Amino acid sequence: MKYYLAPMMGYSDCYLRCLADNIYEENITTFSEMIVDKAIIHNEIKTLEKHFLKTNRSAIQIAGSDPKEIKESIQKLNQIEYIKHLNFNLGCPSSRVQENKLGLALTKEPLLVEKCLESVVEYKNEISVKCRLGLGLEEDIDYIFSYLSLFSNLGIKTIFIHCRNGVLNLDTKKNRTIPTINYELFLRCKDKFPDLNLIPNGEINTKSTFDFFVNHGVTHFMIGRQFAKDILFPEKIGLYQIKDKKTAILKSINEFNSHKFFNLNLIKKSIFTLLNDIPNSKNIRKEITIMEDINSLQNYFESNEFWN
Repeated sequence: MKYYLAPMMGYSDCYLRCLADNIYEENITTFSEMIVDKAIIHNEIKTLEKHFLKTNRSAIQIAGSDPKEIKESIQKLNQIEYIKHLNFNLGCPSSRVQENKLGLALTKEPLLVEKCLESVVEYKNEISVKCRLGLGLEEDIDYIFSYLSLFSNLGIKTIFIHCRNGVLNLDTKKNRTIPTINYELFLRCKDKFPDLNLIPNGEINTKSTFDFFVNHGVTHFMIGRQFAKDILFPEKIGLYQIKDKKTAILKSINEFNSHKFFNLNLIKKSIFTLLNDIPNSKNIRKEITIMEDINSLQNYFESNEFWN
């Protein structure tokens, strides 16, 4: 089974991604928060140093709507050796993204999407796309089939599909609840496009959901908020056995320490995802909260055993 930590604004920062990479090793690929192409063009070094550790293993997710600007950002990213995978966002429904015709809003103009992707495919390493099943509340098989055909024709073979439609006049939170989850349509896409590597996203957080997909030949999954709440959840539902949590955590803390934009509060936020449903978690959180430096955090995990 292969996992993908979804790009999530305010969640999939470099600390959470590093922690996930060290816990799941080759069994996970993590994705940065969405980065707009303009930020790479006009402030490349600071933008990338903020979002990526020196030991980075994550993919970068970018968004854009101007083919020339996308091409310029790709030219810069082609010079960055510590990033090996680029994902293009065609699914984000947030109002801020809509204002700039990014993400889901861009898909209202298929010809422009095609021109943008023609720039994206100039990236020299691995390329993928993240999209939605449809635009609007109603199921629209033509929408997703036409886009999958486009991706295939351009040679983009790995597609992460959020198994809900996106609705532009709903906020991000409502887009996670009001459009109906539609795993059956995802499976129809998989049958229709066997040459593509289609990976589902959206509410994949229970053993029964994983079993449903596995029974249909799907073994790769993109997961967002469940990882952000409880990074160890695959082990808890019997899908994965984590070899050595303590070593993974201490390795991560060591990598955090070299970050130019080191942020202890964000580091603690990532660490808290480890503490769901363990004995005395409330007191452990309190003790971590009052720590004032990374050395205290490191010593704390070196000196204590929280998991069997």
